[in-house]
Amino acid sequence: MSVHDVSLRSMVPEDWPGVRRVYQEGIETGHATFEQIAPEWGPWNASKRPDCRIVAVLDGEVVGFAALSPTSTRPVYEGVCEVMVYVSVAARRGGVGRRLLERLVVESEEAGIWTLQAGIFPENEASLRLHRGSGFRQIGTRERIGRFADGRWRDVVILERRSSTVGS
Repeated sequence: MSVHDVSLRSMVPEDWPGVRRVYQEGIETGHATFEQIAPEWGPWNASKRPDCRIVAVLDGEVVGFAALSPTSTRPVYEGVCEVMVYVSVAARRGGVGRRLLERLVVESEEAGIWTLQAGIFPENEASLRLHRGSGFRQIGTRERIGRFADGRWRDVVILERRSSTVGS
């Protein structure tokens, strides 16, 4: 697979089965999220912005996605969103994540978003490199912020990217 064979486009509801599959693959690594099972469409859809949803497609199959979640319903934070980027096992390490995140940054700025933030487990070195390479900076680590059902505590590294064109 070449990253150039992958096309990016806006996500549509019909992409959900592929998006959910890619999300579940990420969950199964144990280093992507505190989620244990990818949610159904309704809850996932309700928790994300309706814009700034992108899928990466190869041969008609979703191999990655990126989306934004609002961080607050308060108007003062309307330009702050949390980023999620997931790439299927088959498409990892091929530049798909970078393309998704770069496009998400552009779309977020077009939508008036001034700050993107990401919470990443420290063990997820690939995701940390991806975000740092896309202009995110580490602002701290939340130690033992969450616990899995099996009792394991996890730290989360907090990164943010401030737009140079929105809110400046």
